Amino acid sequence: MSQRLLLVEDEAALSRALARLLLRRGYEVVLAGSTAAARSLSGTFTLGIFDIDLPDGDGVALANELLQAGVVARAVFFSGTREPEQHRRAEKVATLVDKGDGFAQLMATIERAMEAQRARVAGDDDASFETNGPPPSGIRDNGDHDDDADRDEEED
Repeated sequence: MSQRLLLVEDEAALSRALARLLLRRGYEVVLAGSTAAARSLSGTFTLGIFDIDLPDGDGVALANELLQAGVVARAVFFSGTREPEQHRRAEKVATLVDKGDGFAQLMATIERAMEAQRARVAGDDDASFETNGPPPSGIRDNGDHDDDADRDEEED
C-alpha cells in the first residue's frame, strides 16, 4: 500500500517536479498550493512537506496545525526562506531542508522521516529522526499554485 504525502508548495513547476520524484518512489502525492487548499483536504497523510512562505499564510503555522489535528503524522519543511526567525520557528516543529540543498537532501530527509514513522507505527514509541502543466498521473493537485514560474520558463 502506498503512503500518502501532502506537498504544500506554491511554485507550480517545483511542486510538479518534486511530486514526480515522489511518485516514482511509490508515494501517493496530494498537492496544495496554499494554506487554504491544504486545509480543505480530507483524510490523513503519513507526511506533510511544507514550504514556509505561502501566498495566503505561514507554512510553519499550517504544519503545526495539521500535526496537532492528526491530519499529518510527520512534517518536513522545504523552503528557500532566508529569515533566521522563520528557520528557528520551523525547526521547533520539524526538520528544515533548504531548497538550495536540492532534491537529494530533501529525499534523504523524507526517507528518514518515513522510516521513523514506520517504526512508530510498528510499536517503537522512541522512533524519531534527525538531520543536520497538469500533474503527472497519480498526483492529485488542489490548485492555488503560482504559475508565474511556468510562464517565465515558457518565455525563456
